[in-house]
Amino acid sequence: MKCLIISGGEFSKVRLSSRYDLIIACDKGYAYGKKLKIRPHIVIGDFDSIKRPRNFATIIEVEKEKDDTDTGLAVKYAIRNGYKEIDIICGLGKRLDHTIANISLLKYIAENGARGRILSDDTEILVAKDELIRIKKIKGRYISIFSMSDKSSIEYIKGTKYDVKNITLRNEYPLGVSNEFKDPYAKIKIKKGVVMLCIVKEK
Repeated sequence: MKCLIISGGEFSKVRLSSRYDLIIACDKGYAYGKKLKIRPHIVIGDFDSIKRPRNFATIIEVEKEKDDTDTGLAVKYAIRNGYKEIDIICGLGKRLDHTIANISLLKYIAENGARGRILSDDTEILVAKDELIRIKKIKGRYISIFSMSDKSSIEYIKGTKYDVKNITLRNEYPLGVSNEFKDPYAKIKIKKGVVMLCIVKEK
């Protein structure tokens, strides 16, 4: 059960390698979907960025004044309907507050028993909780690891230039910035805590 959410941040021509059972466009994300030639199953939004789509089967229109962002509503819809893998595209850039909100949603996804990622043409961000993560090496990319909990216990990090065992990451100090891939896969075993991984393109 995989869900793709097209957010309304900065447009990105991301290459998607997965098939999705559900595609949700969030407000301006509907216009981005058209540019990417992706037709969503559902459009959610208050339509403050684009006009309400016409002749579209499933539209969930919400109030402009609300507690959730449009992307947050899409994430909650996916989790409520049992989706365990949720990818977000066009979720970075332009407005820093919305970028931070979307990254925060990855933690919400992890806390609710699913796996979430934000994907762009040069960045992948994922958040995981109490599990083993395998990240495939991509040439010219760095991997950074941050604790989103007050502290996170890491059993090991393998397959990287800086392999370590039994370390504690804390959210007030960015110890895990700019590691490098060494093996075809990097492996991170999270004993306890919520960890964010950023795979970014070397500039």
